[in-house]
Amino acid sequence: MEQIGLAIIGSTGAIGDRHIEAIKQLTTCSLVGVNARKQAPLEKQAARLRVKAYFTLPDVLNDPDVDAIVIATPHPSHKEIALESFKAGKHVLVEKPIGVTPSEADVIVSAARKYNLKLSVLFNNRFRSESLKMKGLMDSGAIGEIYRATVCSGMFRTQDYYNQLPWRGTWGLEGGGALLNQGIHAIDLFVSLVGLPDSVFGQMRTLKHDIEVEDYASALLEYSDGFLATLNCDTVQAPPRQRMEIYGERGAIIADDWNISLHHLETPLQEFMNNAQGMFVSPKTTEEKFVLEEIENTHAPAIDDFCRAILENRDPMITGEEGSKAQELVAAITLSSCTGERVSLPVNRDDYDDLMDDLMKSGKLP
Repeated sequence: MEQIGLAIIGSTGAIGDRHIEAIKQLTTCSLVGVNARKQAPLEKQAARLRVKAYFTLPDVLNDPDVDAIVIATPHPSHKEIALESFKAGKHVLVEKPIGVTPSEADVIVSAARKYNLKLSVLFNNRFRSESLKMKGLMDSGAIGEIYRATVCSGMFRTQDYYNQLPWRGTWGLEGGGALLNQGIHAIDLFVSLVGLPDSVFGQMRTLKHDIEVEDYASALLEYSDGFLATLNCDTVQAPPRQRMEIYGERGAIIADDWNISLHHLETPLQEFMNNAQGMFVSPKTTEEKFVLEEIENTHAPAIDDFCRAILENRDPMITGEEGSKAQELVAAITLSSCTGERVSLPVNRDDYDDLMDDLMKSGKLP
């Protein structure tokens, strides 16, 4: 099989080894070289892997053996690297989130289309067996028309986590906290299952950490067909827990820390509600639990899909447009929280960019 030559930008960072180990598992690609800001660790890494060490971005982009770039740097640098890569004729797989703001995402997506190159956003949780099962159940109509949903991404981070790297927890260098960085995986999966809302009302707090950005956020999401959803993301919860619930006329799908269950109503909800006798009776349900194979490194199928998209000249599973949706929702919640008003999606780009400028200057939530 023809292989896609990959180069990793930010290879010595926290996520670099995950990419490297994933690429080793694949037949659709090979690692040509690595690039990182700190050159001594880069040289050691390249020697260990027996690949090229690129000391500058132009070194990477000028190498004809490199077909595609994997961007594994902090997201404030994504836009510049992606644009330069597209100009050099390289496809781009970028770690989440695609950028700091929806405006940045728009520019990156437009550049990919302009140069007719592949762009994908690495939301690897979508490639988990549990996520694929949930998506299959939703697409099959297993629970019928949705009327309520909720997602909670309760995580925990120490103050030391933020202190170790100067960009963490700042508006100027990170652009967000519990929503944009930690909770965005859960938000992306949620949006992939139920779609983007029409409007949101959000509240954010810097509750327990000494940081500029939010460590706690909640939002009410309103959809065009009338159903409501709730969202909570934080980095202050102990014990941490991930939970998603989607309720429909014929049942519910619940993911509790990746334990997936399908709850099937013997009688559709509205029919039972209209016809049942008794004040406190509930519809009978059957529960089905799923034992699913765990994928040890979900970066592997994500990178594989991206490379196959290049080889097969098709869109990747998560295009730039698709990978920008979670960021759109994060921006709407942030704008709503800071203005105290309900915000419609898509967000007004000028309003959000102005807000980010204000937050960078003040260094705190309003």
